[in-house]
Amino acid sequence: MNILCYGDSNTWGYIPNINGYSKNAIPMQYDKHDCWWYSLIKHNLYIDGLCGRCVAHENKWLENRNAFLTIHDDLKKYKNLDIVIIQLGTNDCKSEYNDSSIKIANNIIKLVLEIKKITNSQVIIISPPQIIENTIITKKYYKGANEKTLQLNKLLEEATKKHGLFFISGIDLNIGEDGEHLTLYGHKQLASKVSAFIKRLEENNEIYKN
Repeated sequence: MNILCYGDSNTWGYIPNINGYSKNAIPMQYDKHDCWWYSLIKHNLYIDGLCGRCVAHENKWLENRNAFLTIHDDLKKYKNLDIVIIQLGTNDCKSEYNDSSIKIANNIIKLVLEIKKITNSQVIIISPPQIIENTIITKKYYKGANEKTLQLNKLLEEATKKHGLFFISGIDLNIGEDGEHLTLYGHKQLASKVSAFIKRLEENNEIYKN
């Protein structure tokens, strides 16, 4: 089975740290064996995670981070995809973008419906983990995001049912000292959820139903 994991820094495997947004910060990455998607390694697995990737916004410091604008070119790299797992929305919760949870949820669904047109694959949406607002980073960049991620989780769950998509909640995943990135335990939690979910899809023969 061909599976693409398409997302942001939590797909890339960013190690939480409170200096992440400082001028000279060098992103540190978990070993692939520790990332949640490694639980799917028995499949033909593609990983496309970018730090700072948004659903619908540009990034001040990094190029090509607006998934709306890049998705067609991004998907050209992968053939005959059976499942696309989307892990986006955290960066869209940043206070600088001033998006409501409703707007972010709608944007994610629009992106996913476009992906289904391009690939004709099944799509699984992972909602963002709950942002912790009392850290050095989140106080500055994620004002109001704690409640926003809670609302987004509910909205995405409802929207996936409406549109016949698949949903995995990430709201309860363990977050590190920076308030936005998964710990090793958080990756382990998500690995368990995703692998079990895909196993159920296989058992119920839902992979190739569109």
